[in-house]
Amino acid sequence: MQIIFFLYFCQSESDMGEANYINIIGFFPLLGLMTWFVSAQVQISELRLLSGYYNYKLQPVQAVTMVTGMLLLLVVVLDIARSGLNGLIIFEVMLGLLVSMMSEWFLSRWSPHYLTLTVLWRIVVVALLAWAIGKCGQQSLLPFVVMGLYLRNNPFGVVHGKPFFLAYYFRRSNVRQPVSAAESSLVERGNDVDVNRYDVTEYGISPDTGRDMLPLVQALIDKVGHEGGGVIFFPRGRYLFNLSGKKQFLQINSSHITLEGERDKQGRLLTELVNGGTTIQGKRNPWLSPFFITTGESIQPSNIFWGLDFRKPKGLHIESSSLSDPGSDGKILTPLFATRVIEDSKAGSSFLHVEDSSALSKYVLLGMYNTSPDAELLKDLLGVDEFREEWITARRAGEEQAPSFQWLVEVKRVVDRNTIELCRPLLRDCLMKYEPAIFNVDMLEDIHIRHLRISSRWNGLFRHHGFPLYYSISKTQEMDYGWNAINMKRVAHATVENVEIKNFTNPLYVQDSRNVTVEHVSIKGYDGHQGIKVYCHTCDCLFRYIDFYCHFADMMGGEGNAYSNTFRQIRYLNPTFHPVDYDFHGFSEGPMSPPAYNLFEQVSGFRYIKGAGAPHMQPACGIGNTWRQCVSEGGRKGDPLFCALSYRVRPWLEKYVTAIGYTVVVMIKKRKFSIAYALSTFTEKLSDIDHMGISRDVHHIFFPQTTIL
Repeated sequence: MQIIFFLYFCQSESDMGEANYINIIGFFPLLGLMTWFVSAQVQISELRLLSGYYNYKLQPVQAVTMVTGMLLLLVVVLDIARSGLNGLIIFEVMLGLLVSMMSEWFLSRWSPHYLTLTVLWRIVVVALLAWAIGKCGQQSLLPFVVMGLYLRNNPFGVVHGKPFFLAYYFRRSNVRQPVSAAESSLVERGNDVDVNRYDVTEYGISPDTGRDMLPLVQALIDKVGHEGGGVIFFPRGRYLFNLSGKKQFLQINSSHITLEGERDKQGRLLTELVNGGTTIQGKRNPWLSPFFITTGESIQPSNIFWGLDFRKPKGLHIESSSLSDPGSDGKILTPLFATRVIEDSKAGSSFLHVEDSSALSKYVLLGMYNTSPDAELLKDLLGVDEFREEWITARRAGEEQAPSFQWLVEVKRVVDRNTIELCRPLLRDCLMKYEPAIFNVDMLEDIHIRHLRISSRWNGLFRHHGFPLYYSISKTQEMDYGWNAINMKRVAHATVENVEIKNFTNPLYVQDSRNVTVEHVSIKGYDGHQGIKVYCHTCDCLFRYIDFYCHFADMMGGEGNAYSNTFRQIRYLNPTFHPVDYDFHGFSEGPMSPPAYNLFEQVSGFRYIKGAGAPHMQPACGIGNTWRQCVSEGGRKGDPLFCALSYRVRPWLEKYVTAIGYTVVVMIKKRKFSIAYALSTFTEKLSDIDHMGISRDVHHIFFPQTTIL
């Protein structure tokens, strides 16, 4: 910065001829570049911390923002004092902003995988603009201040943004040590000494070659599964996958499979698996696109929901206002009916009395139905007396007889023909008036992913659902759902242990699974969409000792019938002022119900308990969720702990921007582009925003029977 001021004052004190000479040899392009780079370190939202209204401990990165912000303010004052705000300077500022916007738009279209290419492109663009301005006899730095601020605060996302910003290199201290080789997992999985071990290098799979290893690794996984299972060991090095552009991914479709990397005596990870391409499948349920490592794909293909369906479905097709949402077609894979429950059982009991236990499998889905027009069961699960008008999905439950309670559970033993014992007590009363039934579920078992670094070549271009608007539906879907790491789907008694996940918009889903343990996991790199998500029928899973170093729009939580999961000892360590929230997303699909009975314990760095998702999928969560010994950080001092996004009172500017964005998205999706349709959609959305806005002080009503300890 001292060099900037030295050169700046040298030019300001020179006559026009000397200034032109300086410009010719490139001093002014250098000034522009340096000013642009410094201004690119200013995150506007962090300047709010100067107010002192936030419960947030300042980190060194905030000092960078504050210092560079003050220096840039001084540059602006000196510029204005030296030459005023004449029309030419204002034109240059607007030109700089336009050039910056076009440059970033080009990068987003080009979408290069390598940071060096994007940085070089930006330097060339800024240097050429600085040279052109200098040739016109101007020495104003204001255009480069504006260009840098736009880059740092770009509402459309920035390709390779994080590594370019100094904030990326500041970390909160992590006192946890790497997991030593002697430390074992919580889940018992037998003695690995007695398990077949397969060294991948013995099957033509080599690290550090630059070649796509996916076909060979997939063939080995299939071979090991066919032979009864075993440990697939990846010696140290980098293994590349999915380089062909065909959106391929690793599938684990057999039980008793372990993917294991190498580590040193201190537990440091030495093996890295790199996903080289997107796996987006955007035509149907893009939010269920495959993950780089996906289990249970042969049982439950990606892009389709699984569970119990309405008894009397009307086949309604409802879309959200997201540009990346094509709408669900309502199709659901359904399990096979096994038997009916014939007698009431109380919550806390482990026994069920059934019509015939002879056909039951080890894993079952216990379902209860809304049998009354007023959907008494769902009201009980939501802890409400009446459904609000906009809760369209909830209002369908009575008439279409939704199976709102769907619990994925394990049968411990068959006592006799009419009695079974479950592996854990009932979460709620199982009452005959809800016509409970049991369905058999095919599950994989004993799958483990451990001691691996899993990364991708994603360029980090992300804005949540393309906010505020995006030029491409496919690009919006890719940034939301196209770079995914691990999906533990349809699996029981499994682990993800001692794993680092880097540069994924969706690092980890646990979907339609139970008794999965995720522990000693670090999530790093680019910001993205969903950090850890328990999806649909995910029950009785444990997440512990997890550190987040990056921000996700929906940080940790779930949707659908996700019951009795525990999140313990989890920390958000991102250095920048970018608060995150617990996330609940509602029903997932119409026949289901929102998450309930989950425990969050000793979690730090999170801000609010948030209800998100489309208004028709509200409320976002059910009853019985508990927070114990958690530390809230990042909110305004005195703010309520609960926040239901659909019911926020929006300031006038945000309200109009929201309505405009909604109108454009609806017009694009429905391909209606008349002025009359635009005006009617815009005014209708404004009316909805005003109608739904409720003071934050009462948002707790959307989180019924929640316990804070």
